[in-house]
Amino acid sequence: MKIGIDIDNVIANTLVDLADRFNEYIGRELSPVEVVEVMRKEKFRMWGYWFLTWRKGLLTKVSVISGARDTIRQWHGGHKIVLVTSRLRILNRQTRFWLSENGIPYHELHHSKETKKHLKADGCEIFIEDNLEECEVLADHCRQVFLMDHPWNRRPIKNKNIVRVNGWSELKGLL
Repeated sequence: MKIGIDIDNVIANTLVDLADRFNEYIGRELSPVEVVEVMRKEKFRMWGYWFLTWRKGLLTKVSVISGARDTIRQWHGGHKIVLVTSRLRILNRQTRFWLSENGIPYHELHHSKETKKHLKADGCEIFIEDNLEECEVLADHCRQVFLMDHPWNRRPIKNKNIVRVNGWSELKGLL
């Protein structure tokens, strides 16, 4: 089976680990929901943030979400693991370094704009994501999409192909 997986806030604890840096960059204290809104709505401003993140190598320092590494390692032998991230392409080397340093195995790594991940996830039967809007698009292309529960994605799910999960242990039990 071909399994697609997002990186940030699915495998990597990006928002939690970089919240202070992000708030410092923005100049005010934002909740996780507000951070995600700014990131999605202020694309131009985010270029500057991601450039600074890249320059300081911050994405090489984030932690792995509990259960992600062990589950992906277990799946890797019998399934094709395709990582599809909306990180800018300039972050590719740091992303590969982080994956290697944290022992996250994969077969493919792709960078894609938001709501376009389905183009890189071609043939994935399963996809794991934290962005509900992305899940809605992916649900038209994948048999099953799992939405990792976070404060910013708690709107009702309308598509029957999307299942909300509360972490890797629950997800592992469903597959």
